[in-house]
Amino acid sequence: MLAITEDAAEAIEGVLTAPGVPDGAGVRITPATSTVSTAEDLRVVMAREPEDTDEVLEEPAGRVRVFIADEVAEFLDDKLLDAQLVEDRVRFSLQEQPK
Repeated sequence: MLAITEDAAEAIEGVLTAPGVPDGAGVRITPATSTVSTAEDLRVVMAREPEDTDEVLEEPAGRVRVFIADEVAEFLDDKLLDAQLVEDRVRFSLQEQPK
């Protein structure tokens, strides 16, 4: 299952606690292209709620919600989501989880 670093959790929490964001919202990871084989084939968007077929990940300790589209769940299964702030924007990255 996708794991989330503390930096990614803080970045997501910052987005989800912004004014106007409804309770229960999360970020959703979806395919950006028809075939997902690299991180560049994904997109991260804010979503009010998960789609019916999404996996819902609440990590760590329920601070943030990540909705994983069914089409990308297998690709993300062994990945680690990280984030860093670049010029007032959050840049997410994926790495292989340590074995």
